[in-house]
Amino acid sequence: MSLAAALLNSPDLLVLDEPTVGLDPVLRVELWALFHDLAAGGTSILVSSHVMDEATRCDRLLLMRDGSLLADETPAGLLAATGTTDPETAFLSLIESGVRRTEPA
Repeated sequence: MSLAAALLNSPDLLVLDEPTVGLDPVLRVELWALFHDLAAGGTSILVSSHVMDEATRCDRLLLMRDGSLLADETPAGLLAATGTTDPETAFLSLIESGVRRTEPA
C-alpha cells in the first residue's frame, strides 16, 4: 500500500528501505521487475537493504559499514575488484581488508 501511495505522483526519486524483505519469491520478482520498469522510465530509485541478493538487482552499489563508504561500484565491478563470486562475500572481503573510502569513484 505504501508503495502504491508513493507512486501516485510519478516521483523522480523513489527511496525504498528493504522493499522485498519478508515477501514471497513470486512477489519479489514482480516488484523488482516493476522497479526496473520505473527506472527505465526515468525514475531514480535508491534502495537501502542489508539483504545482499537485492544488491545484484541494482545498477550501482554503495556499500557502507560503521558510517564509512567501503565501495561505490557496479555489482560486476564489485565482484571483480574483490575477486569474489557473490555480493555478500565481496562485502565481507572489504570489511576484512579494512578498506575505507572517503570519496566515490
